[in-house]
Amino acid sequence: MREKITFYEALEILENTNFQTLKTERVFLQEAHNRVLAKDIYAPCDMPLVPLSSMDGYAINSKFQENVEFEILKDNRAGNEEIPTLSLETPKAIKTFTGAAIPKNADILVPIENVLIENGKLKIVKMSQKGDYIREVGANYKKGEKLLKAGTKLSGNYIGLLASLNQVFIEVYEKPKVGVLVSGDEILELGEHSDSINKIYNANGYLLSAKIQEYGAIPKLYPILKDDKNLIEKSLEDALKTCDLVISTGGASVGDYDFIAQIAKERQDEVVFKGVGIKPGQHVLYARFFGKHFFGLPGFPNSTLVTFELFVSVILAKMCGNIAQKTKIKVPLGTQIYKKDKRIEFRVCNVIENDGKFRINFEGKKDFLSAILNNFCPLENVQIGLAILDKEYFKEEDEVLVILL
Repeated sequence: MREKITFYEALEILENTNFQTLKTERVFLQEAHNRVLAKDIYAPCDMPLVPLSSMDGYAINSKFQENVEFEILKDNRAGNEEIPTLSLETPKAIKTFTGAAIPKNADILVPIENVLIENGKLKIVKMSQKGDYIREVGANYKKGEKLLKAGTKLSGNYIGLLASLNQVFIEVYEKPKVGVLVSGDEILELGEHSDSINKIYNANGYLLSAKIQEYGAIPKLYPILKDDKNLIEKSLEDALKTCDLVISTGGASVGDYDFIAQIAKERQDEVVFKGVGIKPGQHVLYARFFGKHFFGLPGFPNSTLVTFELFVSVILAKMCGNIAQKTKIKVPLGTQIYKKDKRIEFRVCNVIENDGKFRINFEGKKDFLSAILNNFCPLENVQIGLAILDKEYFKEEDEVLVILL
């Protein structure tokens, strides 16, 4: 067991953790939204298969581009069974609509805005160049081109692409099951009431369950556990039997009732690391109990959320097969910062974009304590990030690395 390691040491351990091949399943396309793709997707053919019009206009042959008038032939609409052929004997034009195949022998498309119709004849006001407003064969993609990579989380955009490829069934990774254990005599379940001023509601359980779903896994929220070592140990063993990953909150510190820490000490051969030099969340631990992944997170909601995003998300993304990385940007500070603690601090901040440039500030952020969860829930519609403060003093305009959440 490694204790009191640096943030970067902990991250390296998690990123280098090996996984067995994940199980996959085939699902209907409409059930694949937000699932993680298990196989690369390649283009089955060129798209488009034939040159297509990108605007409503008139198709002509460049041989006659100096001509004044053109005879107008029948309309050419998208979806026609046959592609019309343009005669090369006399100046003729075929009205061709957006998405329709360019007629055979045509190589110029003149938009309708650039023509006049007089006495049933077409007159061109502004001539197009060859190839203008024409989508050539393979302009979207070529046959055999890789369009999606295994490990991609399938957003609505990707679902649309897969539908355009006639993909009825999609092979995705199975969703891992993640157990959530919340312990503490002070915790109330939602809907419960107490006259005690020393009670708090189970924010962590529902916070973690929602985060687990966001990553594409299935949460299993267990009943709240009282501060009883035997009860916590049994519940942990039960969760490890049925879940692929287990997360606990509370009980990971060094107090008399921090039973997760006590259990970890008794099984220290299975603990990978305990304690990381960060703020908040220094008492986080990671273990492999019975070969299953286990994270013991601090009980304060702010610390729970930060340690989930920094550490649990790394393992969870791997378990889901997700190759996406968290977005990190370098941003100038809008204020100077003095920091007494030598630990790396992950401070929640507002990320503001203006004309393509980012800045951060801490407006509306109350005291940066581990219990304050509403710092992550701004009233204004702004992006939230974690500013990585890795030195004791920052001047205004100093650049800091920010993890976007």
